[in-house]
Amino acid sequence: MAAPHRTGVTRLIVGLVLASRWAMMPLFLGLIVGLGLLVVAFFIQLWQFAAGLFGMNGTEVIMGILTLMDLALVGGLLVIVIQSGYENFVEKIDRTGAPDSPAWMTRISFSGLKLKLFASLMAITAITLLKALMRLEIAVSETQVKWLVVASVIFIIAYAVLAVTDRLARNPGEDE
Repeated sequence: MAAPHRTGVTRLIVGLVLASRWAMMPLFLGLIVGLGLLVVAFFIQLWQFAAGLFGMNGTEVIMGILTLMDLALVGGLLVIVIQSGYENFVEKIDRTGAPDSPAWMTRISFSGLKLKLFASLMAITAITLLKALMRLEIAVSETQVKWLVVASVIFIIAYAVLAVTDRLARNPGEDE
């Protein structure tokens, strides 16, 4: 169907609206820098963990590993946001020269992105809660633990509601 006749002002507005997606580019570049900083922080944490390993008890070893897992999950979350956000808001990424590109990157929908984000956030919250529970005898107050549990429950409920609404809104045959 042909586009209706547009005035110069309308064409300008439509052009600005379409071009506005490029305003997201500096944000994605900033997230890439943030990912690089997170990698540096991960290796600093790993170095400190390895250097003090022989003086740690079992709980401290588990805490160190959980901290590394937490950083890795945040890194994965950044990758999901950067790549999916770029494809959803800026432009499709040409993967013809990247055969090792994971399959999900070419077909994740905005709904799928939200579900992956919630799943990552729930995992990060669960690790934070586990670390807090392991430190109970040291420095974590009962109020802090209660708030962590509340946050975990809220994420679980929100994830379930989002998954159900996305399932109900999906057209038959649509990719997940």
